[in-house]
Amino acid sequence: MAVARKCISTLKKIKRKVMFKIKLWEMDRLWELMGGSCWGLFPPSFYYTHTEEEIERITKETIESCKKMLDEF
Repeated sequence: MAVARKCISTLKKIKRKVMFKIKLWEMDRLWELMGGSCWGLFPPSFYYTHTEEEIERITKETIESCKKMLDEF
């Protein structure tokens, strides 16, 4: 009985993770459809999967990289 409960619990966790990934994928597709890839730095799923500190660090790194490319151009 305990094994069955643990198995069901594990399956529910897997289902939640898969559903969350599908939701993120749908958000990103809608974002691209609405033209977000032209103006946005990152897709919406990025903000759901990273902490605020990571977002700030990665944003700064990306902007610096873009500035460097522009300077070289």
